[in-house]
Amino acid sequence: RAAALVDSASYTGSATDAEGYIRESIINPHAYLVPGAIYSSDGRSFMPDNNDEILSAEQIDQLVAYLSSLR
Repeated sequence: RAAALVDSASYTGSATDAEGYIRESIINPHAYLVPGAIYSSDGRSFMPDNNDEILSAEQIDQLVAYLSSLR
């Protein structure tokens, strides 16, 4: 799903592949908001925006690897 989103014309984030999109979504969840009320409110993601402060770089790498492995 992430790869299809990055390839779509509606995607406005800076990622170029699925793993980049997942990383971007963790570190900067407001970079691209998936349309729909269940994902955001008033242009802000419901996801915390300080994950890069509370998770180490290694933890973020591991989270990206795990989420990338899900099908």
